[in-house]
Amino acid sequence: MVDYRNNSFGNNRNSQNSSRPSYGQEKKDPVQEVKDWKSNNLCYDSAWIKNDADERLVEYAEKAGEQLAKTGLTTSKIRSIYGEIKRIQVSDFDKNKPSFYLLKPKVAYAVGRDNKNKGLILFQLIFNECAKDVTDKKSYQNFCNFIEAILAYHKANSNEK
Repeated sequence: MVDYRNNSFGNNRNSQNSSRPSYGQEKKDPVQEVKDWKSNNLCYDSAWIKNDADERLVEYAEKAGEQLAKTGLTTSKIRSIYGEIKRIQVSDFDKNKPSFYLLKPKVAYAVGRDNKNKGLILFQLIFNECAKDVTDKKSYQNFCNFIEAILAYHKANSNEK
């Protein structure tokens, strides 16, 4: 009997996958790669959300946006999250606090659907880090500006049209 599972067409689950590391190479955990990048770059400052932006925020946003673009975050992956951020911003934050708190699980769900996307994982880490500093309308506005700056640099560096 012929075993057709290992055919030469490469369209089955048991065939060699070119994304697998070659002999002697160890495949890194995507979450660990993202954490390594974060630890080797600028640190987030909670004053950007609690108080106001400064030139370091712009530098952080630029580096983060570049990294998001490099690591495969697409606009479609974060469209619904960004849309909800903007919807809350336009309406009254105090009336929409529950919607804001539900953004964290929404981001987690997006990562769960595509847990190998390093850009999405990085976005989640940044989002979770700065969302905890949002307490009122002013800090939410600063949060929106921060996320918008990162996504602007992401768009500027992405190959998407």
